[in-house]
This record gives sequence, structure tokens and C-alpha cells, in this order.
Amino acid sequence: MDDFKRREFIKLSAIGFASIALQLNSISSYAQSANAHFGKWYKDTSLNWDAFLERLTQLAKAQHKPHWEQKRYTEQVKQLLLNCNFPEFENVKKEIESFKNKTPNWIEAARLHKEVDFQVSLFQFEKGEYISHHDHPDMTGVINVVSGNLLTKNYSITEQLSTTREVIKNGRKEVLRKCTIREVGNEVVKGGDVSILTADEGNIHSIMPNELTQLIDVFTPAYKPDTNANWYKVNEDEFYMGRENIFEAEYTIKDLSEVHTITLSGEELNRYVGSYKINDKNFLKIFRKDEEIILERTRSLDASGRKISLLPYEQNKFWVSGEDTRCIFNMDGRKAPKSITLYTIPGAGVTANKIM
Repeated sequence: MDDFKRREFIKLSAIGFASIALQLNSISSYAQSANAHFGKWYKDTSLNWDAFLERLTQLAKAQHKPHWEQKRYTEQVKQLLLNCNFPEFENVKKEIESFKNKTPNWIEAARLHKEVDFQVSLFQFEKGEYISHHDHPDMTGVINVVSGNLLTKNYSITEQLSTTREVIKNGRKEVLRKCTIREVGNEVVKGGDVSILTADEGNIHSIMPNELTQLIDVFTPAYKPDTNANWYKVNEDEFYMGRENIFEAEYTIKDLSEVHTITLSGEELNRYVGSYKINDKNFLKIFRKDEEIILERTRSLDASGRKISLLPYEQNKFWVSGEDTRCIFNMDGRKAPKSITLYTIPGAGVTANKIM
């Protein structure tokens, strides 16, 4: 009898131990998250995803102080990123393992987390894909290369020049202004390394990977619907007036740009109406409102999203009102739209196929 009880005790203890063991990962996750929330975090602490977000949430609150020390903040985010093994995080691992080059000659982007104060994104580049000179207005950015390597160049504006010129491009009058920029960074960032920009220093940058490259990017604050990056054409062939590391650049003054629209008949407008699919998480809905058509971006066909007017400048070609985005309807042999291509970046387009 005593032997039976002893064996039952051992059996139950083993079952109990197994049950507890199954909960250890969850307990550890909650503990890390709580420690991050209460500031019990050290430079050599290895973090999981929840603890990473908790700590980042606390750090990002610094932007609301009367004087935001952006250099200190970006250094803290850098250390935070270095304490994360992102390829082992399930959400990141899933995105990396399911990678498909859906937009040739352009990057694949996945938003991992977004709230008002910051957002975390995963960017994946094939060799030969790159992002030309652009800025992140009033934002900081901290890049952690997960795999591969890339050449990044950073610049700060030194002077706005009085030189401007007008051009007509894709049915839009653009006013271009020249400025001078100073190169403050030019380095190859390898796997495990971090690159930083602030609102005032190095905010203009370009990214050129040398191989298949994945990176995590933390933007603070998060992008808003009215956030518009400026794209710069930089003369890197020579220094401006012989001044070392100073270059001349040109960009579009968006407030002075004007679309030269054309008038479309009701029948012409109706042909574009329908639903279009970019991928399983991104859809475009086109509908008519009076004498214009509206673009609605949504996460699903049942969801609602931000609605924006489309301004026609040629047959089947539109500008998205208030944005640096062109929209081109690709027609089939019957002159009916089969897809839409959105050009939000110079030289790069994202296509959505018509499904309804």
C-alpha cells in the first residue's frame, strides 16, 4: 500500500512538473514584459517581443517632454535592438520565412507594430533593390540589420538655396528647389549593426543593400496619413563649390505643386469602380462620388479606411489628392481595368489586381 502511494505520488509529481514546465515560457514572457515595463532592464538582458515593445513604449514617451533628447533616445533604442534576436521572434520569423519578391525592383515591407508614438517595420531587399535619397520629416529612425548588409549614406541640410525651377511631370506642375546637404554618414552596415538618424542630423539618407538583406526599422513617432517624405536628387559627382562633404540637392516643394486635371465622363468614371487586392492584408476599393472617383485603402474588403479623391491627368492615370502618389489603371483587351499600380516612390510601383 505504501509502495502504491509512493508510485502515485511520483506519477502525479511528474505530471505536475510537466504542466509547470509547459507554462515556463509564458511565465518567462510575462516576467520579461513586466521587468521592461518597470525599468528592470540591463544592457545584457536578452528580450522577447513583448518585453521589447514594453521597453520601447516607455522610451518613446520621451518625445513628449519639453526638450526631447533625440540622440540619447536613439542610443537607447539602439541598445534595445541589439538585445533582441529578431529572427527567433515568431512574428518576425514568419515574415522572413514567407518572403516572396512580390514587387520586383522594390522592397517588401511588413508593419510589425504601430501606435501613435512609434512603429516597428521589417524591410526585405533583394540584391539590386534600393531606396534613393529621402527624408523622414520630424522623425527619428533606428535601423537594425538582421541579415545581409547595406551601404547607407546620411545627410543633413545646411542651406536652402534660392534657386527654383518649374517642370511639368506626369500631368503635374512641380516647383523644384535646390539646397545644400552635408554628408554625415557613409558606411556599410552589416548583420547585427545599427544605423541612426534624428530629425536634425542625418535625416536624409539612402539605403543600398549588397545582397538579400532584412532589417528592422523603428520610426518615432509613427507615420501619420499626412506624413510625406521628400525625395532628393543629389549631385554626388562633385562637392558643392569645392566644399568638402557638401553636395547640391534638389527636391519638390509639395505645397506649390499643382495637378493639371482633365474631365472624364460618367461612363469613364464608372469603369474604374471595383475592389482590388494587393495582398491578403491590403485592399483598394474604388467608388464614385458625384463627378469624381474615390480611393479607399483597407485591411480587408469588409473594413473601412481612409478615403482620398483621385485626380485624372490622362486617360487611366490619376494623382492621389494631397499625396506624392500616382495611380495608373492597367487595362485589358476590352479596355476594362484589370489592375491598379500605385507609384508612391520614384521608380517603384505596387500593383493591386481587380477581384470584383
